[in-house]
Amino acid sequence: MTARRRFAALLVMAAATALSPRAGRAEPARGGSEGAGGGDTAVSEEGRRFRVRFDPASRVWLGIGSALHRGAGGAIEIEPEIDAGLAYRARSVTGSGPGRVIWQSDHRVLAGRVSPTGQALDGVPALDGVPALDAALYGASFLRHDESPRVVLPMSPPIAVPFPFDIGVEAEVGRVSIPSIPQRRGDGSPAPLVRLGVARATAILDPWRTGEAGRSFEIGLGVRYDVDAYYAESTSSQAAPARRTLGEPRVVHRIAPMTAGSLRLRLQSGDGLTVFDGRGDVVPHWTSEGRWRVLVRSAAHAERILAAIDDQPIAAVLEGEYRLLPPALDVQAVHDLRVSLGLAFTLALR
Repeated sequence: MTARRRFAALLVMAAATALSPRAGRAEPARGGSEGAGGGDTAVSEEGRRFRVRFDPASRVWLGIGSALHRGAGGAIEIEPEIDAGLAYRARSVTGSGPGRVIWQSDHRVLAGRVSPTGQALDGVPALDGVPALDAALYGASFLRHDESPRVVLPMSPPIAVPFPFDIGVEAEVGRVSIPSIPQRRGDGSPAPLVRLGVARATAILDPWRTGEAGRSFEIGLGVRYDVDAYYAESTSSQAAPARRTLGEPRVVHRIAPMTAGSLRLRLQSGDGLTVFDGRGDVVPHWTSEGRWRVLVRSAAHAERILAAIDDQPIAAVLEGEYRLLPPALDVQAVHDLRVSLGLAFTLALR
């Protein structure tokens, strides 16, 4: 090769390097946890290391947004909303090849949302001193992925039958929610309601079997116990008509004896910047009124990290939810619809 051709080749290589998308950008650092999908950090041209991958399920967060919800009279209303809680995800991997097993556990503590202004009836708070809220004391889910799932039949000799599902379980205790205000049959007067989800537990099958953090399609069937406390109209002629409390509520107990069905789809990008969680529940249950009812709930949550300040992410959050609460006593069914948009400020736990 002549000197001229060598010089031309060097020019082409230099131009290709300068025009490469990687030129002048931070390169991901080697190492990192499996849960984050590879290297978690990158190094800038100035030599400063910063985070480029996140674990969206291990964090303390505070969210602020606006929510559209169906009001007591059926009109759409706008109110401010605060979302907060603590979440943590742990993943353990044992074995390799066909014998590889992954356990993923997700925990949520004091997670939920509250509207400081509360829901109002004719300009008066629905329940004195109680804001509109939906929060749970504790919830957890456990999902087991096996590279070679099977069912072993204890025969002689034992027989192993392929089993095309990951398996898991989820549970929750202490959920308190105040949905849209139901109305009484007949006169249509309001009947404020507080719902207590005492406990629920669900067995899970996952036919998708990705084995990756935050990605699953879960088919669930389980049990649950809920208590509804309805505001009771005071019979005292001296009671202030604008005052509404649950001092002597009318209570309805709801028990689903392994009849609570659910579907859940969880998606998460490899870098943890984008998350989607969609869920639907259909819950036939027996009530203390001596009859079967059906509760329906569907919800979707999507978030995208927009920026990170000192490696602590700020995300845009979009949520939607629909609930059908069945009629009880002399109260009509409740169709509760809500859509919210806001920002979440996060303290990453790892």
